[in-house]
Amino acid sequence: MSPVRRPLRAPRRVESGASPSRLRRDREKAATRALILEAAREMFTREGYAETSMRRLADTIGYTATTIYHHFKDKDALLNELCLNDFRALGEALRHMEQVPDPVARIRAMGVNYVRFALEHPQQFRFMFMVERPVPGPNDVKIDPAEDGYVFLKTAVTEAISAGLLKEGYQDVESVSQILWGMVHGIATIHLSKGHDEHPWIELRDPMATARLACDTLMQGMLRNP
Repeated sequence: MSPVRRPLRAPRRVESGASPSRLRRDREKAATRALILEAAREMFTREGYAETSMRRLADTIGYTATTIYHHFKDKDALLNELCLNDFRALGEALRHMEQVPDPVARIRAMGVNYVRFALEHPQQFRFMFMVERPVPGPNDVKIDPAEDGYVFLKTAVTEAISAGLLKEGYQDVESVSQILWGMVHGIATIHLSKGHDEHPWIELRDPMATARLACDTLMQGMLRNP
C-alpha cells in the first residue's frame, strides 16, 4: 500500500533568525518524524496495532529503536499523533463546506465530501475507522472544535432543526447526526473494504454518485418540506 503523498499537516514554522544549520536540522527532524508516522500508519493498517512493535517499525524504515523513541516516547504517543493528524485532515476536508449558508445543502455537501475524503485518502481512512486499535480519549488527542468534522456536522444539523426544516421525529441533534454519518460512512467502508479488487458478490456503483443519491434521499425523508 503506497503512502499518500500530500502532507496532512503544515510543517512547523521556525524563527526567521534561525541559522542555516538550525533550519537544516529542523527540516531533517520533521522529515524523520513524518516518515515514522507514515510507516506506522501503514504497519498498523496492514499488520494490526497490537502486532506492530516499535522495534519492528524501526527495522522497517531503517532506523534504530532509539531514533523512534527520540521522537515518540511510546507506541501510544505515536498512535495519538497519528489520530490527531488524520482526524484534523478529515475535519479540514469537511470545513470547506462552512461557506454553504443553507444547512441542508451543507449537510448534503459534507456527506459527499466525506466519501470523497475516504477515496482520496484510503490509508488514512482505514487507519481511523477500520483498524482494531485503542481509541484515544479527549485528554489524549486534543482536537480543536474548529478542526472537528463531527462538530461541523452537528452544527449544520442544529441549524436545520432550529430553522424548523426537519420533521418532528428528527429533533435530536446527536441522533440525526449519527444517522447521516452512518450512511456515508457505510458507503465509504463498502468501497474501501474490497481493496483494489472487484467485489465478488456485488456490482458496486460509482461511490460518489451513490453518496449524492443517498444524501438526497435521506434528507428528503427528514425534511418537513422536501
